[in-house]
Amino acid sequence: MMKSNIVPWSLCAVCTAIAFAFPVTGARAQTTLGSVDAQALPGLLRWSTVANSATVIPGGDGRVFNSFNQPSVNSTGLVVLRARSKGGGTAGEPLHGIYSRQMGGVAGPLTVVFDKMTEVPQPNNTHYSGKLATFTEFPAFPRIGLANKTIASRAQSKPVWTYVLADNTETKAGTSGIYTMRQGEPTGAMTQLGAVPDFGHFGVPAPAAAVAPGTKFDQFPGAPAVAHANAVVFKGNYTDGTTRKTGIFYRMIGSARPPAKAEVIASSNTLIPGDSGVRFGSTAPPSASDIDAVFLGLDNEEAPTMGGIYQAPLATTPPLKTLVSIGSQVPGEPFGPGYTFNRLGEGLAYDGRFVAFWGAWGSATRSVTLACPTEGNKAVIDFCNAIYPGGHTVAIPVNQGFFVHDVRARKTYAVAKTGVEYLDFLYWNFSGRPPGVGEAESEDFEDPRWRSASFVAAYTQSGKAQVAFKGRKPSQVDGIYFTVTPSSTPVMRTVVETGMDGSAIDPQAIGVPVISVGVERDGLRNGWLAISASMASGETGWAGVYLTRTAR
Repeated sequence: MMKSNIVPWSLCAVCTAIAFAFPVTGARAQTTLGSVDAQALPGLLRWSTVANSATVIPGGDGRVFNSFNQPSVNSTGLVVLRARSKGGGTAGEPLHGIYSRQMGGVAGPLTVVFDKMTEVPQPNNTHYSGKLATFTEFPAFPRIGLANKTIASRAQSKPVWTYVLADNTETKAGTSGIYTMRQGEPTGAMTQLGAVPDFGHFGVPAPAAAVAPGTKFDQFPGAPAVAHANAVVFKGNYTDGTTRKTGIFYRMIGSARPPAKAEVIASSNTLIPGDSGVRFGSTAPPSASDIDAVFLGLDNEEAPTMGGIYQAPLATTPPLKTLVSIGSQVPGEPFGPGYTFNRLGEGLAYDGRFVAFWGAWGSATRSVTLACPTEGNKAVIDFCNAIYPGGHTVAIPVNQGFFVHDVRARKTYAVAKTGVEYLDFLYWNFSGRPPGVGEAESEDFEDPRWRSASFVAAYTQSGKAQVAFKGRKPSQVDGIYFTVTPSSTPVMRTVVETGMDGSAIDPQAIGVPVISVGVERDGLRNGWLAISASMASGETGWAGVYLTRTAR
């Protein structure tokens, strides 16, 4: 078991939240944290508040936070999160940012990683109102290395680079990128400047991706992963002639001279493993350990017939190892047609041993009508209502669940499935950028559309996988649930559910019910579990990011 630099809860000055009991079935409740075996999991959790609605934003002129996204945490209890303030009135524009706080050992202060007032790290030579281009948005949750402190975030900005074309006209480029905070130094890990002279190292790798030299990336969808302290692994979209393509890439960061080039792990030029003769038509944002990466690659994102979850070392066009594929047998289900995976989720949690993922099987579906959002970006809300004035009906797979694959033993285990206990593990949101909205010089955004996601985190502890996931019960209660697999006597425990009193995780939210909860793929590491939660009472709201221990 890996060691952590925390002090006992009874001595921890920052552990002010009260404890609450897990519901226990088939196992004796415990009051101390110890072995990760299902029979000895804790019966009590104590929560620490990383940040909440009373937290004054660092450098935010006295403003406090209004909302939070799902956090990530590393093996020492360093938490990284995305949050924003309210806007309007005397508050002005909302302040968006990426923040971090060391919670292991003696808790430190909340600090700014990047926010809307931060100048974009180099390359950046373009001034606006006497200041170099600053960030405008952070479209994805931030991630952190498992055993290091490197933080990576996707970010948008005004164009960062001004240069002169061959015809002597001036142009600007670069509105999207991947940025890291490494050893206290902000770095432009990837940008859209691959076609700009002197910045070819940011370009799509050629000929490995079968593109012309000088091809730039159009966009970096999703959340980039940190491998070791000096590498980021990411999904990149690009255009080859008039054909849109995609792939999984990595790039070494640091002080190397000349700068390291982006490298391709798999792309639309890569054949799906096996004798299919078919190339990847879609890829999903990867997850990574210190030495390798895992990702979902399919022939067709909307209706896959082949593809799966693959493992690859950090190398150029490496051989891909198939972990789970479309058509693989679903653990615990009868053998035969109808009981093989026909859909696999994008959000993979990976720590070098276990891969946690969502999967569905069978043809049974149920219809759900999605209502357009009522809070958030007004342009996105208006766009949704214009297209879907009566809502949007989708078909949800009846048979779905969470699973973990052990890359060492090459076995897949079931964690939770729909049925009596759970109704659904998919959550929907309407996101993107409406046409004509935003900076005129901004590049290559996707139009808003409905997207579904599943949420699971996993970490190896004493040779087994601790797993935390988000699910919905038939009673329409949403919650975060926790278990250990494989186990001869599996026990599922409730971490937090909607409807609970907020004081279960935040003593400042006493009497305020929990209305939403969140966990992401890097939210469970080395016995640290980091979540987000929102509470509401009438017109007042409360939210925060919270941290607890599942094992020492």
